[in-house]
Amino acid sequence: MMAFLLGVTLAFGLGSAIGIADAAQARTGAIRVEVVRGALPVAGAMVSAGGQSATTDAAGLATLALPAGPVSVIITKDGYETATVRVDVVAGGEHAVRLVLTPAATAPDQKTVVASTRTRAHVDEQAVAVKVLGRAEIEENMLRTPGDTASSLDEIGGLRLQTTSPELGLATIRIHGLRGQYTRLLSDGVPLYFDIPLGLGPVQIPSMDLDRVEVITEGASALFGANALAGVVNLLSRRPGKQWNREFLFSQSTPDATDGVVWLASPSTGSWSHTFLASAHRQDEKDLDDDGWSDIPGYSRGVARERVFWNNGRGKAVSGTAGVTFEKRKGGSEIAHQEIETKIADGALFAEMPLGRYVLAAAGSLYVQSRVRDFVDTREHDRRQAATLEIALRGSAPRQTWVAGIDADWFAIRIPEPEPLASSYVAPRGGIFIHDDVRIASWLLVSGSGRFDYTKGANDALRVDDFFFSPRGSVLARRGPWGARISAGRSYFVPTALTEETEAAGFTRLSIDSPLEVETARSMSADLSYKTGAAEVTVTVFDSHIDDPAVIDRATYTLRTDEEPNVTRGVEILGRARRAPLSLTGTYMYLRAREGDERDVALTPRHSAGLIAAAEAEGRGRIAVRVSYSGVQRLDANPYRSQSEPYVLLGLLGEYRFGRWRAFVNADNLTDVRQTDWDPIARPVRDVDGRWTVDAWAPLRGRTINAGLRVSF
Repeated sequence: MMAFLLGVTLAFGLGSAIGIADAAQARTGAIRVEVVRGALPVAGAMVSAGGQSATTDAAGLATLALPAGPVSVIITKDGYETATVRVDVVAGGEHAVRLVLTPAATAPDQKTVVASTRTRAHVDEQAVAVKVLGRAEIEENMLRTPGDTASSLDEIGGLRLQTTSPELGLATIRIHGLRGQYTRLLSDGVPLYFDIPLGLGPVQIPSMDLDRVEVITEGASALFGANALAGVVNLLSRRPGKQWNREFLFSQSTPDATDGVVWLASPSTGSWSHTFLASAHRQDEKDLDDDGWSDIPGYSRGVARERVFWNNGRGKAVSGTAGVTFEKRKGGSEIAHQEIETKIADGALFAEMPLGRYVLAAAGSLYVQSRVRDFVDTREHDRRQAATLEIALRGSAPRQTWVAGIDADWFAIRIPEPEPLASSYVAPRGGIFIHDDVRIASWLLVSGSGRFDYTKGANDALRVDDFFFSPRGSVLARRGPWGARISAGRSYFVPTALTEETEAAGFTRLSIDSPLEVETARSMSADLSYKTGAAEVTVTVFDSHIDDPAVIDRATYTLRTDEEPNVTRGVEILGRARRAPLSLTGTYMYLRAREGDERDVALTPRHSAGLIAAAEAEGRGRIAVRVSYSGVQRLDANPYRSQSEPYVLLGLLGEYRFGRWRAFVNADNLTDVRQTDWDPIARPVRDVDGRWTVDAWAPLRGRTINAGLRVSF
C-alpha cells in the first residue's frame, strides 16, 4: 500500500513539475555574475539567489536562470567577506553583474548559506533558527579529539554529550535536556548513521572532512519526519577546492591514545573532483585509580571514506560517498568485562538539475551495521539496516522561496542472538513535505512547513499503521542590528527499544509493557538578538511538551508509556565578541526538564555555562582557553547519592605554524575532575538491568594531554 501511494505521488509530482516548468519558461531571465578580487577572477565562489546556486568557474563566472523580478544575489567563499547585491531579473533577458570580494580577517559563521532547511538561504535570513559551527571551530576541536566529533558537538549551545556506557565510552547527543533517541543525526541531509544512532555515532565520526555542523534545536518533524522530536544535527562535508589539498594529522594522548588521519582533495579535472579520508585510532584500556574498573575504555578503529563530485557548471551536479568503519571496544572489570565489535558500511548519492525556473534535487542513502556485544554472561548480536530516498523540487518568486518533495525511509534492527527479542523492529515510512519562505516586507520573513507521513512499523510491543501531520511556523523580524524570531510546531516519535538505558545495559533483560503509544510533542522557541560586525548577543527561551513518552522504569527495567508528559523549559544566552586577533564566546543555559511526578530528568543540570577565549595570529598560530561549568543533576538508580556535585572544567590549546607544518598541544580537564573522587563507579551489587556501574555524571578519565603534528602538502 505504501509503495503504491509513494509511486503514484512521485509520478504525479514529477509530471506536474515538468509541465509547470515548460509553461513558465518564458517568464524567466538570467543573471551572469562575475566575481573578482581586484582585477583577478575568483574561482570556486558560491553564487546563491532565489533558492538556486552555482559555483564560479576559472574565469570567475556563474550563470543562474531565475524568475523575473527583484532578487538578492549572495556570493560566499572561504576567506572572503560575503558580498550581496540586489538585481532586477528581466524576463527573456540576461543581466550582467560584477562583484568584488574583500578578503576577511576571519570567516565568521554568520556568512553561511544553510543547507538543512533546503532553501539555500543565508543563515541570518532563516526564519527557522539554525545554529552553525564553522570550519574554524571544527579545526580547533579536531586538535583536541581527532578521532571523533564529540568535542565539536559539545561546544554548540543547547547540545550536551551524555555518556551512556561508562565501560565502553559511548555517548549520545542531548538537545535541551531531551534524551538522545529524540535527536536526528544526519550527514549532508540524509540519515547516513542509521535511524537512531545513539552512543556510537558521535565517537566514531572523524571531523577532518567536515565543513560545518548545522543544528536545529527544536522539534523538526515538519522538515525531517519521525524521530526528530528534539531537533536535528546535520554534519556537512568538506568540498574540494581549486588546488590539490593533502592533510595529515598525528596525535598522541595521555594515557596511551594514538590518532592518525589523512585527508586528500583533488581539484576539478573537467567536471570531476573527489576527496578521500582514512584514519586509524587506538586507545589502551586504563584503570587510573586502581579500583579494579577501567576509567578509560580501550578501542581500535579504522575509518575510510571516499567522496566524488561532478558539476557541469550549468546547474547540473552529482555527488556520492561511500564509507566503512571497523571498531572494537572493551572495558569494565575482571568480573564484569564488556566488549563490542562493530562493522559499518554506508553510501549516499545526491543529484541536482534545473528544470526551467525550478531545481529538482534527489538524495538517497544505504546503511548496514553488524554489532556484536559481549557482556559477562551473555552475547547480543544485532544487524541494523537502512535505506532512504528523497526527491524535492525547489522554486522561487520575487518574495518567495519554496521546497516541496517526497521521501521514503526504511529502517530495521534484527536481533537473532541470543534469540529474537521484542526490541527487533522494522519501520518503513513515507512522507510528503513542503517548506515555504515568504518575504512580507524588507524586515519581515514568514516561514511555514508541513509534512504528511505514513508510518508503518511492527514489533512485539508496537504496531503502527497510521498517518501523521507535522506542522511548523516561524516568523523572523530584523531591523538594523536587532532581530527577533518565534517558532512553534508539532513533532512525533515512534518509540523503540533503542534508548540511552539499553545502550548501557543491552536488550536481554528488558521487558516491554505493551502496547506503547506514539509520542507527540509541541514545541516553541523565541529569541531576541543584537548583532554588529564585532559582537553579538542572543537570548532564547524554549518550551517543549511531550505526550505519551516511552520511559524505562529502572527499578524493573521495563519500557512503558508514561501517562504523565515530559515538559522542558529553559533560557539560553549566547554572547560573542571579536576584535582581531582576539575572540570571546560565552554561553549560559537554565534548563528545567521534568517527567513523571514532576521529578527532574536524570543527568540534566539546571545550570550550565561555558567560556572560550582565543587569540590567533594569522599564519603563525593560536591559543585558546576553555572553561565550563555543570550544575547539580538528579541521579537515577544510584546507591551512593540522589544528586550529583557541580564541577568546573578547564582546558588549554596551543598551536604553532611553521611553513606547512603545525605543532599543537592540548590539555583538557586541567582541574582533574573525576567522578570517582566522590564515589566509586562500580555498584555494590548488580542492578536489575544487569549493570555493574552507576551512570556517568562527571568525567571519568581526569586530566588529559595530547600533542601532535599537522601538515599540508
